[in-house]
Amino acid sequence: MATATRVERIQDVLRSLRTASPEIIGSAVVSTDGFIIASLLPQEIDEEVVSGMAAAMLGVAERISGELMDTAMDQTYVRSEKGYVLLNAVGGEAVLIVLTTSDAKLGLIFLDVKRRVSDLLKLL
Repeated sequence: MATATRVERIQDVLRSLRTASPEIIGSAVVSTDGFIIASLLPQEIDEEVVSGMAAAMLGVAERISGELMDTAMDQTYVRSEKGYVLLNAVGGEAVLIVLTTSDAKLGLIFLDVKRRVSDLLKLL
C-alpha cells in the first residue's frame, strides 16, 4: 500500500509540473537502470521505450560529463523540430524525463524542473 501512495505522490508532482508549464506534454520518473517509477505520458508514447532510451541517454551523458568535465551529469536534453526531451538527475538513483513542445520556454521549464526535482528527492 505504501508503494502505491508513493507513486501517487510522485504522479502529483508530475501533474504539477505539467500544470505549471502547458508546453510540457508528458513526464516520467525512471530509475537509472531504466525502470518506470511513475509517468504521465501521452497514450501514444510507450513507457518502456521512453525508459529504455532514457537509460541509454543517461549513460552517455554521464560518461561525457564525467570524462570531459570531471563531474556528475545534472541535466541533458535533445532538441528536435517537434520539441525537447529533457533528462534531469533526481539524486543518484532516478531521472526525471520531460517532453515539451517546440515552443517551450526552456528557462522557465528548467526552473520548474528544478523545483520539482527537490520535491521528488523527498519522495524517492
